[in-house]
Amino acid sequence: MKILVTGCAGFIGSNISERLLKLGHEVIGVDNFDVYYSRSQKEKNLLPILLHPHFRLVEDNLATMPLIKVIKGINAVVHLAAQPGVRNSWGASFQKYVTNNLLVTQRLLEETKGYRLKKFVYASSSSVYGQITGKLNEEMKLQPKSPYGVTKLAAEHLCDLYHHEYKMPTLSLRFFSVYGPKQRPDMAFHKFCHAISNELPLTIYGNGQQIRDFTFVDDVTDIVVEALGNDLCGETINVGGGTACTLLDAIAILEGFYGKPSMKTFLERQKGDVESTQADTAKLEKFFSKKPSTSLIDGLALEWKWFHEFLNAENQEQAIKNDRPDSQRQKPS
Repeated sequence: MKILVTGCAGFIGSNISERLLKLGHEVIGVDNFDVYYSRSQKEKNLLPILLHPHFRLVEDNLATMPLIKVIKGINAVVHLAAQPGVRNSWGASFQKYVTNNLLVTQRLLEETKGYRLKKFVYASSSSVYGQITGKLNEEMKLQPKSPYGVTKLAAEHLCDLYHHEYKMPTLSLRFFSVYGPKQRPDMAFHKFCHAISNELPLTIYGNGQQIRDFTFVDDVTDIVVEALGNDLCGETINVGGGTACTLLDAIAILEGFYGKPSMKTFLERQKGDVESTQADTAKLEKFFSKKPSTSLIDGLALEWKWFHEFLNAENQEQAIKNDRPDSQRQKPS
């Protein structure tokens, strides 16, 4: 298949793009390299696939670009591009969340509704549930506690509308606390790897007892790939890791890799953060042959390894820059 992957240079997008290419698909990847985090990490994310003969990178903004540039001839869409971050979605920045999470989704649905797509997979989030205790299932009343969650839920509704009114083969997957290699630097485990490795205090918002259902990125990729090949449409499915534990328990695993405990600074819980997210995966198990199965200790070991390889590569690049003669260094304009 010829598959459009939006947000292809990001954490999840680059992992999924790489897997699709290995399976023999053609991937059209679009990313605007938003300044939310460094361009250099996104470029490193793409290194394994950038020269692949069946990969084409389009650097552009999905909110404004002529979409025909990336949708012509496609068979499926994996829509991952979004403005991330629960904590940053308050205040004036909300407009960016509306544009990148809601309006972009509407543009893609509208422009592809006349195509005979095999599947339109939309990446939603456990943030749509809000503060609900216990296992979260897809039939519950949804009460997002952050503007980010509101935009992700609104985009889910758009997918449902286009499925019912235009018979589009949409499928919304609600991801729960995805982690693993290539994780964004603003995400918890990436931050914790950095702090523990440099013996810096860990900053924890709240008391550290909040529960998350951590889901390894390769397991998420498995589900997305299967979704592209099955006939399931018009549904919303939880994609959770089955490894629910407290933040402090997860930190203890990382401390074990380093060999000593870390200093911790506890700050007030931030607006929009919830106490618990645990996925009920009964629906996932009903419709999919696979479910997330990577243990947290195995998944964190892979992220820890990747983090240090990534850090070593950055240090080597900086050393090369520092060794350049002054005449070869880029002078400020």
